[in-house]
Amino acid sequence: MTRSEDSARVPSRLRLRFVAGVALGVLGLAALWRPFGTEWVLAAVPPGTYLTAYAWTNLPANHPPGGGDPGSRLGPANAVTLFRGSLAAVLAGALVAPPPNPWVPLGLFAGAVGLDAVDGAVARRTRETVFGARLDGATDALAVLVGAAVAVAVGALPAWYLVAGGVWYAYAGSLWRRRRSGAPVYELPPSRVRPFVGSAQFGVVALALLPTVGSTTPAWLAAVAALALATLLASFARDWAAATGRLGRDDPPIAAGRGAD
Repeated sequence: MTRSEDSARVPSRLRLRFVAGVALGVLGLAALWRPFGTEWVLAAVPPGTYLTAYAWTNLPANHPPGGGDPGSRLGPANAVTLFRGSLAAVLAGALVAPPPNPWVPLGLFAGAVGLDAVDGAVARRTRETVFGARLDGATDALAVLVGAAVAVAVGALPAWYLVAGGVWYAYAGSLWRRRRSGAPVYELPPSRVRPFVGSAQFGVVALALLPTVGSTTPAWLAAVAALALATLLASFARDWAAATGRLGRDDPPIAAGRGAD
């Protein structure tokens, strides 16, 4: 089924609820204009727009992993994920303007990644969807990218750590191109290591955003960042090999992998 046919199946109520949620987010961003300033708020618009567009184009996947028609409700778990994404978008303001309080960047990042455990738990208790899994992965990637960029901008992390923020996009883009060309993409096998590798990046960025770190990367933090980045690249390399069938697969290919749509 083509993407246009998929889009036609999206219930109008789901679209309206999504638009209402976006409108609420815009009002929340406008409320930050006075305490944060014009430059900060405007810097949050591009990442917020990206995540909104990503979610909108993936609304046809608002169904259980086993398939079915898209549901008409976003659900509480996706609402939490969208809120996490809004915090990551607001954090981008620290790239262009000083925060009203030195702890604000860390607070925004901690909220964006700390609530990751909440939306996952809520989804398992309510309704898990393919859309939710994709949105969760995209939100995590955005939080690491923006958080790493802020840390690098203030000198708390070396510039090479920006690779950690871009590797998900390279991975997702590669699988997207494979699907567009008709090449097979496979479901990733379960991994106990994968969540810890992602959490390690959260920890590195959180440490770097501590106001006490200052504008020079401590040697110990650079070493931790290098180790975390190395494990992240190794994890993505293995996942890419698995998703593209290079590790040998007996199962049939699927239409998506690791939230890369």
